Amino acid sequence: MKKRLLLLFISIMAINTVNAQDDNYYPPAREKSRIDPNRLRFGAFFAPNISWMKPTASRSNDRLYNVSSRGSRTGYAWGLLMDYYFTENYGLSTGFQFNTTGGRILATYNNNITPPAEAYVKFADFNYRLQYLEVPLHFKVISDEITSGLKIFGNIGLGLGINVSKKATYEVITSRPVINGSVDQRTTGDNEKLIGAFSIAPVLFQLNVGGGVEYPISDKISLYSGLFFNNGFTPDVTNPREIKQGYEGKFSDGGVRLNNFALRIGLFF
Repeated sequence: MKKRLLLLFISIMAINTVNAQDDNYYPPAREKSRIDPNRLRFGAFFAPNISWMKPTASRSNDRLYNVSSRGSRTGYAWGLLMDYYFTENYGLSTGFQFNTTGGRILATYNNNITPPAEAYVKFADFNYRLQYLEVPLHFKVISDEITSGLKIFGNIGLGLGINVSKKATYEVITSRPVINGSVDQRTTGDNEKLIGAFSIAPVLFQLNVGGGVEYPISDKISLYSGLFFNNGFTPDVTNPREIKQGYEGKFSDGGVRLNNFALRIGLFF
């Protein structure tokens, strides 16, 4: 009887050991990785800016036109922000903004080149007013608290801009040859929509650099302010050969880049 009880006890222990080994063979299911909401911050801002267009050379690529920048223009941007910190002092910053920007470009025909036998543009002064939907992706560094919650931050990264509006105030003088010489015709427009699908670059790539301060005004809300420089490095923002505003002839202005300084003021919450 005792032998039977002993054999039964050994059998039960063996079964339990096998089951335990089977349980250990299958590792526990891993928890799905997810974004920690405590590391996310959202914000909104408004940013007055100063924009200008800068030719990459003093002459157009075809050498027919002398090109120059004719000053800056004021505009503004507004948008939403999202920061995600993967450590206490380092993170990624993104969001979107609508940016009203532009600049003024003057193109004049090169007098050292014989004019063509057909109508051509001898003078073109365009003051562009553009709007882009921009999506940045920045690497962000923020300091520890300096005093009374004040922190300093810096951003650097790239931005993608999608054109949503293109207008210009312009003056164009076209010269048309006649039997005894030539006749000039003047065409003007005041804040008119630019006709031509590719007259303005539909997409811009930008380098964004900036910095500023954050200051808490409550347990959950912080005041945000910073100065940002946006450099449109590719492609050429204007393509005047595609502009169709009713004047005769075409002209070129070489490689033109769009830049701006913006002062952002907003809140994180």
